[in-house]
Amino acid sequence: MTHFPICLDLAGKRCLVVGAGPEAARKTAALRRAGALVVATSRFAPADLDGCVLAFAADVPHAVGDAMSRAAQARGILVNVADRPEFCSFIMPAVIERAPVTLAISTGGTSPALARRLRETLDAIVPRRLGALAALAGEFRVRVKHRIADAAARRAFWEQLLDGPVARLALAGEQDAARRQLEAALDAETVTAPRRVA
Repeated sequence: MTHFPICLDLAGKRCLVVGAGPEAARKTAALRRAGALVVATSRFAPADLDGCVLAFAADVPHAVGDAMSRAAQARGILVNVADRPEFCSFIMPAVIERAPVTLAISTGGTSPALARRLRETLDAIVPRRLGALAALAGEFRVRVKHRIADAAARRAFWEQLLDGPVARLALAGEQDAARRQLEAALDAETVTAPRRVA
């Protein structure tokens, strides 16, 4: 593994995007969807990095990307300059969004075209409503944990649900029916306690 995969919580965090083209606009939009406070500018000044946790440059001249990368890294700020891996302290994966589910595909920067091709292939087969199923599971997560304290039994419960009618209903857009089915399945479960280790 050449790069360490990570998902960052950027809600309320300041991020810089330098550039005025379509790629800069896409980065700005993605950061805003993640809840980041985005400073978007077409020209770079080192003071723009004040308070930032991430910095992006896209659609900028070589010299601008170089200067921004050096300034960001000197401050310990993670930086990505589109199409300039030599200026990057991290790379961006190709992403499939099914909020709250996110699938990321990376080739370690060796072939962005291959990553895009894989994204297109997976995007065609990953259910459109997968996020609704994940949200439903998240809604019941604490309740299931309280009722089924044993981790192995809890894992078996979720696996059965994710392969059964609850998943089929949620993926078909029948959220209310899926919720009722999950309620019934949980009510039918015997309360379990954590297993004791001798």
